Amino acid sequence: MLKRYVFKDFKLKILSLVLAAMLWFAVSHIGETRMSFSVKIDFDKLGKEFIIKRVDNDEVIITVYGPVSILKGIRTRDIKLRLNLGDAKEGLHVFTLRGNDVQMPKGLRLDTLKPDFVTVELDRVIEKRLKTIVRLDDKWKDIYKIKVWFPQYVYAEGTKNSLEKIDTIETFPIEGNFFSDEETVEIPLDIKDMHIKRLKPDIIKVVLRRY
Repeated sequence: MLKRYVFKDFKLKILSLVLAAMLWFAVSHIGETRMSFSVKIDFDKLGKEFIIKRVDNDEVIITVYGPVSILKGIRTRDIKLRLNLGDAKEGLHVFTLRGNDVQMPKGLRLDTLKPDFVTVELDRVIEKRLKTIVRLDDKWKDIYKIKVWFPQYVYAEGTKNSLEKIDTIETFPIEGNFFSDEETVEIPLDIKDMHIKRLKPDIIKVVLRRY
């Protein structure tokens, strides 16, 4: 009985199985679809004398079109958007994003960019010598004092608006687990929202002495 059922319309069943396999292959490997990715803009070839002061819309939704077999293995890191700022000068700019700014794996095509523009404000870089100020976390202020620190001056490269009105720069508050009469720590400088491009150096060595 079972044998009769299995072999009944055997050719038709084989054909159906083949067609189903072909359909699955077509949908999974040959069919095309769209997929969207949120991609952060990579600003490329900015002149050394400039710094990015402000960016609006620095992330773009990129929709690509291509075979399911390729798209199912794609991650956000595989899609890149590089904007060439090599010819940009100081001031406010609105750049149109184009298809040739997008890099993606072979076999995919660009569908849409949203938004298709980005606003970038560039400022000229200046260099200034700033005195360093060491900050000690409140819980240690009555236990340790700052014996010495180095360097006492650093050179900062940043926007004119950030640097022209200041003469000092502070460290982050020094905190940690201290036990010895004398402790040596390294602490970075706090650049906050100063639009600093580079600090030379950016780490301060501090010696603390117990009262």
